[in-house]
Amino acid sequence: MAVFVRILPAAALLMASAASLGAQQAAAPACDATQPTSPAALKANLTLQQALKQQQAKSDPAGVAKNLTATVKSFDAGTPDAASAYILGGALALWMNQPGIGLTPKRSAVGFSSNPEASIDLPSAIDSLFKIVETKQPGCAYYTAYWRGGQQAYLDLVNGAINALNADKLDSAQYYATQANKLYSASPYGTMVLGNIASKKNNNDEAVKYWQQAAAAAAGDTAYRDVERQVLGNVASVYLNKARDNATPKAEQAAAAKQAAETYNKLLALPGGKGQAVAGARQNLQAALLIAGDTASATKSYSELLANPTAYDYQDLLNAAVTASRAGKNEDAAKLFEGVLQVNPYNRDALFNLAVTYLNLGQNEKVGPTVQRLVAVDPGNPENYLLAARAYVDIAKTRKGAAATTAVNDTTMSWFNRGSQLPVEVSFTEVSPGEKSVEIAGRVLDRRDKAAAAAAGSTTTSRTAAGAKKAAAPAKSALPPKAVTLKFDAIDKSGTVLGSQSVTVDPLVPGKSATFRVSIPAANAVAYRYTIAD
Repeated sequence: MAVFVRILPAAALLMASAASLGAQQAAAPACDATQPTSPAALKANLTLQQALKQQQAKSDPAGVAKNLTATVKSFDAGTPDAASAYILGGALALWMNQPGIGLTPKRSAVGFSSNPEASIDLPSAIDSLFKIVETKQPGCAYYTAYWRGGQQAYLDLVNGAINALNADKLDSAQYYATQANKLYSASPYGTMVLGNIASKKNNNDEAVKYWQQAAAAAAGDTAYRDVERQVLGNVASVYLNKARDNATPKAEQAAAAKQAAETYNKLLALPGGKGQAVAGARQNLQAALLIAGDTASATKSYSELLANPTAYDYQDLLNAAVTASRAGKNEDAAKLFEGVLQVNPYNRDALFNLAVTYLNLGQNEKVGPTVQRLVAVDPGNPENYLLAARAYVDIAKTRKGAAATTAVNDTTMSWFNRGSQLPVEVSFTEVSPGEKSVEIAGRVLDRRDKAAAAAAGSTTTSRTAAGAKKAAAPAKSALPPKAVTLKFDAIDKSGTVLGSQSVTVDPLVPGKSATFRVSIPAANAVAYRYTIAD
């Protein structure tokens, strides 16, 4: 059955923003390099600060260039000390923001008098200067992060890499990401892009290496929480796909499943997770644990959902219920499916699977009422009605007396006939709710010939016509083509209709089917139902 779930990209890229760059620490550490003492360094720092103010004001580009040139000329020769390296690195970082400078200008273009015609690789030069500072005074990394990653130039490199990757321009993406990493390797963005490039080239080992590096970089800064969550998800997905691949040897499948589970656990432990991101991660964690044969951990993973279902998203509960069922924990599965219906009473997948679970548990009296709710939202699936018929077959075995048995048998036949005599069968291939609409796709099968045959051979509830001659079912050729119209309602958890749309398939003859797709304008829908027009 189609699962009503918001579909998210498996490895969508996050665009970098100024707010997401730079270290986030509770208190600024000491850094002597930011407090120059020599007259030359003091003068150079003054011109650097003036250039920074002018750039921020966006009022005097010529003045910015003049002050940056003066700053660079103060350190034209010799190996700088930490304070000088800090100031010169800042000046070169600001130069990268200036129009027409680029990444490899001539030395003379940024203020150097020595070897003026030679090119300078600005990202490499800035990195080398700040490494002098950071090596001598590790606490200064807090301040160099501003010049490395807090400038528009870095932002442009990162987003240039992301845009190139999204356009499948992998060489350009790799160039920009590599330059970004030169400039600020402590940021996860460049490494994340390199991982995605490797993934697009089907080099999963290299992709995992880069993504793990990106996760480690992101872990040190809460501003990168979404990046950390994403790259951990990417790593875990690689391991889980390997574990699911039939071409992977059994021993390696188990090992990959364990690695996937470990990574999903790290992801779920991150603060701030919510919605489908958490539900999907927990679902994949549970799948990995079952592949690894760790049923105990799989059942433990949904213990909190079992104890307090209304605190969780319905999709999270539905995934956990399926896991419990696969683990053979039918009682847990029933409670979790019931939990889904507490928060989403019209969810067809929960209703169907809960009815199946009640059958497995022998709780047959609960099946009929559940199926009654199910066919109210999904009336075109013959299998739904057969669930109730199966339950009443077993209920009849517990009844004593002819009258009681006959009544139950009549109910059984009623459910059986309703399913077998459906003129059309409706199945689904996609149900995707978005922010503004719900997309539903599926297939309609014309089964009028089967319905007629079932009606001709059905048993009357009074049994008085048991020996009557069966009416002949019409031949397929006797039934003219007929179009089928479905009316869909998108609904919220209370059953309120948020939007409706009808779709009519091309005329069908018995045994033939046609696909359909419908878009329902509705925001925040959690379920849907449909009716079949006569």
